[in-house]
Amino acid sequence: MTSTATRPIRRAAVLLTAPLLTGLLLSGCGSSSESGKDAAAADSAADTANSAPLFDQLPDDVKQAGTIQVGSSVDYPPFEYYEEGNKLAGFEVELSQELEKQLGVTFTWNNASFDTLLPALTTKRYDIIFGAVNDTAEREESFDMVSYLQSSQGFVVQTGNPTGISKVEDLCGKPIAAVRGGVQPQYLEAQSKVCVDAGKKAIEVLTFDGNAAEQLAVKQGKAAAMLENYPTAAHFAAESEGELEVVEGLQVEKRFFGMVFSKKDPELRDALAKAWQAIIDDGSYTAVLEKWHLASIGIEEATVNPVSSGVNPS
Repeated sequence: MTSTATRPIRRAAVLLTAPLLTGLLLSGCGSSSESGKDAAAADSAADTANSAPLFDQLPDDVKQAGTIQVGSSVDYPPFEYYEEGNKLAGFEVELSQELEKQLGVTFTWNNASFDTLLPALTTKRYDIIFGAVNDTAEREESFDMVSYLQSSQGFVVQTGNPTGISKVEDLCGKPIAAVRGGVQPQYLEAQSKVCVDAGKKAIEVLTFDGNAAEQLAVKQGKAAAMLENYPTAAHFAAESEGELEVVEGLQVEKRFFGMVFSKKDPELRDALAKAWQAIIDDGSYTAVLEKWHLASIGIEEATVNPVSSGVNPS
C-alpha cells in the first residue's frame, strides 16, 4: 500500500536520506579537525551497530551498507506518510525505529506508487517492501512474507451514507473505489461476480493510483464508497472534516500484514523475523500500537509465510 486526506500527496519516488548525503559531501570541504570528528563519529556508530542484538545475523551487504533499502508507498496514514516539511511519520515508521535498535542498521525509505513496489523488489531495487501489504497465498508464491499485524478492510462513504451501504450485498450495482495494485480491487472483482451470479448488477470497480484520488471520488459522489485497510479507512474519515464516515459493522477480508522479501534473500528475512519477535516480546511493539490507538491489530508471533503455514489471524 499506504500526507493525510486533506494534504497534497507526494507520489514521486523520494529517497529520504538525500539531506544526509548532501551533508556528507559538504563535510569533505571542512577542516582536518572536522574530518577527524567525523571519523570518530563513524567509528562510534559502527561500534553501536556491532553491539545490536541481531546485527551479526544480517547479510554482509546490509552490514556494509549500514542500511536497509525500503520500498513503500508513503501516502498511507496512519501507517506511513509525510507531515509538513517532508517529515516522515506514522506508526510503522515508529515500529521501524524499534527494529533498527535490534538490527543496528537504519531503514532508508523510498517512496513509490504501490503497484510498482513488488516488481521493483524482484529487480533488487529495494531490500524489502514495508507498508500495509496484505499477505495472500498468491503473494507468498512469489515472495516471502513476515507477518507483523492483522486487520480487516473497511468501507468509507460520504457522511450520512447516502447510497445506503450497510452490508456486502449493497455493493452490487454501485461504483466502489480502491487503489490499483492492492487486494481491495481483487476483493471487489470477486464480490462483483457474486452479485452477477445472484442476478444482480455487477460492482463498478474504480481504481486509482493513490488514496487522495479515491477519497475525492467518494466526496464528489463518483464512487458510492471506497475500500481500505480498516485503520486507514478510520483515519481518512476522522481527517475529512466531516465529509466522510466509516460504515460501522461492515468489515471484510481479515488478513495479516506482511513485510515482503525476495525468496533469494532468506538471511535478511530471518533476521527481520527475529527482530519483529524481539520487539513484540520486549513490549516496545505494543507501546507503539497503543500510542496510535491500534493495539487491537497487534499480533503475538511474527511468522514467515503464515498463509502457506496455515496460520490464521485471530
